[in-house]
Amino acid sequence: MNKPMTPIQIKHALAKAGITQVQIADDCDVSKSFVSQIINNTAKGHSVRCHIAKVINLPVNKVWKIKPNPSKAGPWQKRT
Repeated sequence: MNKPMTPIQIKHALAKAGITQVQIADDCDVSKSFVSQIINNTAKGHSVRCHIAKVINLPVNKVWKIKPNPSKAGPWQKRT
């Protein structure tokens, strides 16, 4: 199983790509604090996670531990 990146690793990857959290927030039409929460894994926003992964040129599941189907998040969903 792949180990997810730490928040520090994500921040360094963004800096290396020349992208700021403000740019991510603007691109995704969310607040900078929400981007920070996603990077620090205290909030989940799959579309923002996907955007961050794209700009650092990594698959999203290499950056974060992702459920097999993130759109089906509730415990009431049938597990396959």
